Amino acid sequence: MLSPAAMAKAGSPKDKKSEPEKSASTPQPSEPPPPPPAEPATGFTAWRTWAVIGVVLVGGVIAWRLFGSSYKGDVETICNGEKGSGFTVQHDMPKVSKWIRDRLATPEGNELFSTLSDAKLLDRAKKLQLEADANKVASCPIVQAYQQVAAEGEYRSDLQRLCSSIAIPKLAEMDDAGRLAKIEEWINKDAKSPRTKELIEPLRQGTPADRAKLLRDAASKYDVFSCEVAKTIESPPVAPAPPVPKVRVWASPQINGGIAPADLAKAIVDVTPAMTDCYKDGLAKKADLGGKAEIKIGVDPNGKVTDVTALDSSVTDRDVMMCTFKALKTMKLPKSQTPLVTVLIPLEMTTGI
Repeated sequence: MLSPAAMAKAGSPKDKKSEPEKSASTPQPSEPPPPPPAEPATGFTAWRTWAVIGVVLVGGVIAWRLFGSSYKGDVETICNGEKGSGFTVQHDMPKVSKWIRDRLATPEGNELFSTLSDAKLLDRAKKLQLEADANKVASCPIVQAYQQVAAEGEYRSDLQRLCSSIAIPKLAEMDDAGRLAKIEEWINKDAKSPRTKELIEPLRQGTPADRAKLLRDAASKYDVFSCEVAKTIESPPVAPAPPVPKVRVWASPQINGGIAPADLAKAIVDVTPAMTDCYKDGLAKKADLGGKAEIKIGVDPNGKVTDVTALDSSVTDRDVMMCTFKALKTMKLPKSQTPLVTVLIPLEMTTGI
């Protein structure tokens, strides 16, 4: 049995196996781990990013349109339409107009441009210049472009009419001096463009062939490809066509009684050659004879013309009128139940169309 001393010795730390020492590598409390690397943006995230950018850009444009635009700016846009678009009013007016319309920023500017588009070119130029002056726009080049196109249009219209034989009738029947005088008269009286009046002096200086070439060259430059007057003035005079005398009814006859209009019309046609012969005899004495007459006839129940009188007449030759009365008395009309029929016949004697 162990004595107390032995027991004390056996329990001494020196006699026991030493407990293993705590390893220096025993984990100690540490900092939290770093976050995992960010994943690349998904397609949805990229779309959202671009959507935000788009909204910002659109908002910026709207803000600029609302706060950075002005009526004066629109007037300047219109004024510089040719320079900005790269087109000209003379050759590409629709393209210039579209370029301007796409860039107008205010309702007032759009209204102004619509008003201008509906106006004639000269009126358009005047109105736009007034707006430019009122808004202190220093320069408005398109005003001059409108004015130039308007002037070109007037000149082209003059050339079209001057080249037409309708404008100067019977030119072919005149001699060279008469033709030149008629052309000058038309230019001085009917031409709209000052440029047309500038043709007078060159026309005076040249020969008939020179005048024809001058008119053709001027017309061709403005896409007027046919000039009948040029052909006429370089050709020799032609004899005037002989007048064709005509006697015709120029308005509906007034019938008081039982005669059908168709029967009356046939009767007048039947005697027209005789009335025309009366008129030809009068022309032989007076070349410019002509006029209108309202002639009243009376018809008995048997269809015979019993009375002929002139209620009104501008035909001055008495012999012609008496001859015409005799022709009318030969008319054959159907019988009627009316005791006496009266008819008012409006006749014209003319050598015209």
